[in-house]
Amino acid sequence: MHFIPRNPAQTGQEEPLTWINLTWQDIQAIGQALAERHSDISILRLDNAQLAPLVAALPGFSGNPEAAPDHLLSAIADAWIEAVEGEEDSSPYEFLA
Repeated sequence: MHFIPRNPAQTGQEEPLTWINLTWQDIQAIGQALAERHSDISILRLDNAQLAPLVAALPGFSGNPEAAPDHLLSAIADAWIEAVEGEEDSSPYEFLA
């Protein structure tokens, strides 16, 4: 897995990292990318069948879209939640539990 940090000074605005060569095993990077790109989606409302196309559509994803193992999709969902929660002890999803 590799990433290209974009320099905000070059574009004049803050931009998310651009990931290249992501595969299903890049769980933390995928979780972070999904949190950045899909802040309007609640991960708790998605099942694995809905999550897989979101991952496959990430710029730089090079994995096989049809070869998403369920255990990795579950780990990606957890990484997405962790990316949204950040360092805090509280969760924005607690009210849904």
